[in-house]
Amino acid sequence: MKKNSKYILNLFLLLYLVFGFYLSVNTGITTDELLDQYHWSLSREAIKDFFGYNDIGYSNLYNYVWKYHGVGFHYISHLFLLLANVIIKFEKFPEEISRVLLNHSFIFFTFFLSAILARKIVNLLIKNRLFSNIFLSFYLFYPYLLGHGFYNPKDMPFLFAWILSTYISIRIFLKTYRKEYISSSNIFFLALSTSFLFSIRISGILILLQYLITFIVTSKFLKESFYRIIRLYFYKVFLFFLFTLILTFLFYPILWKNPLLIFDSFNQMRNIPYGVCTLTLGRCMDALNLPSSYIIIWLFFKLPLLVFIGLVLFPFTEKKIFSQSVHQIIFGSILLTIISIIFLLIFFKVNLYDELRHVLFLIPLILIIGFSTIYFYSKKLLLYGSIISIFVFMIQNINMYPYQYTWFNLFGNFININNNFELDYWGVSGRNIARKINNNNQLLHYRDKCIYVSPKHIIEPFISTDYNCVKPFLSIYPKSSEKYILVKYMRNIRRENPSNCELIFEESYNLNLFKNKLKIGEVYICN
Repeated sequence: MKKNSKYILNLFLLLYLVFGFYLSVNTGITTDELLDQYHWSLSREAIKDFFGYNDIGYSNLYNYVWKYHGVGFHYISHLFLLLANVIIKFEKFPEEISRVLLNHSFIFFTFFLSAILARKIVNLLIKNRLFSNIFLSFYLFYPYLLGHGFYNPKDMPFLFAWILSTYISIRIFLKTYRKEYISSSNIFFLALSTSFLFSIRISGILILLQYLITFIVTSKFLKESFYRIIRLYFYKVFLFFLFTLILTFLFYPILWKNPLLIFDSFNQMRNIPYGVCTLTLGRCMDALNLPSSYIIIWLFFKLPLLVFIGLVLFPFTEKKIFSQSVHQIIFGSILLTIISIIFLLIFFKVNLYDELRHVLFLIPLILIIGFSTIYFYSKKLLLYGSIISIFVFMIQNINMYPYQYTWFNLFGNFININNNFELDYWGVSGRNIARKINNNNQLLHYRDKCIYVSPKHIIEPFISTDYNCVKPFLSIYPKSSEKYILVKYMRNIRRENPSNCELIFEESYNLNLFKNKLKIGEVYICN
């Protein structure tokens, strides 16, 4: 029976992975992806400069405003793309666009691996394979994370690296608790995963706080003085920091000629020089001046209802959960990490935008806490709640694809989401809008006119050759006398139309079967 269930699970995971690869390369392109590729090209040229293959690569990177933009994920994805390009070709797209679309499949793979790792953490905590596998299904079908897993080139790899580091560190601290031998290879792999996290985004340094919390919680059960514990593990801690420092420098080409720039990188990333507002509960909240409620509001509307139930039940299960020392080490450290990081982000007024993108790594941790709490309260409640949630998720995923990253929980039914929250801030709708433009007979009469959209790469690769003029729409503001086609995805919908425009069609989806549609984009003929 166990063999059969394991076979079925593996078959499901294989089919899920293959189908996910297919869906990920058939989504649109986000506004950030070409810029992300440009960051990597600058870093590649800086590496060539360092080894004497050109003279200006490093200076170009140094003079770039986003020079500390982490590129660690690209070291691996670049190799993946070199291999994948031998097998798969997108003939109808330019090479740069083909690379971006193909990279979606690798991003999806990191999402898939993050689910496997989160499931392993849950199993360490509850020691129940059936419910750990239920958690895995819940995670894989959760629309919000799945949507980011299709195309988020920065935050999804960062999330994966955080969960990987969390899992490895928990295993090491459990060895410490059980007084088992911790090898140098254990320390090296933790340093490697930690430096990989830093290399994607320097704010990954926050995971050191998680390690410290877990260390303090674990030290309670060692029956040794804190001073003696430090002496016992000083060499291991020293090795960890040494390996992490060396590997982090290797991942950041900008630091190769001047390692001291790492201190400047911390300061810049804390105060991201990017002023954009995110529509939040009807108010456009400025990234440079966020209210303390910003993160809490978005979590309230983005977390699954089942997880909310778990958080509410925590006071009633606290004693049961913390009755075992292993639970305190795993559950307690994760819970304190979530609370501490949210508090620090609010206290230091860190610049955040595009809803929860920059704290996406906290979502799996919150899922683990909520799911485990219900498990310790009532397995039957968790079983029925999970089955209902997964069923609803599956329907929503079908309705929403490829816009799952704009998902809202059931609380969204009590508010007008279109008017109160950011939806397609990344312009993922560009591919579907282009397909509809290509098939719209009314617009074909204007195929000799220009299409204005910003940025133009979300539309241009997918538009028919019948249309040969695509330009950034900022060039037509505040007014223009020419006749043209105007494309606006959600963030740009709030901008007024520059001239007399007639709506041709909307791009939208229905989150829940009997609820008003959520608007993602609009297409106009103007003048």
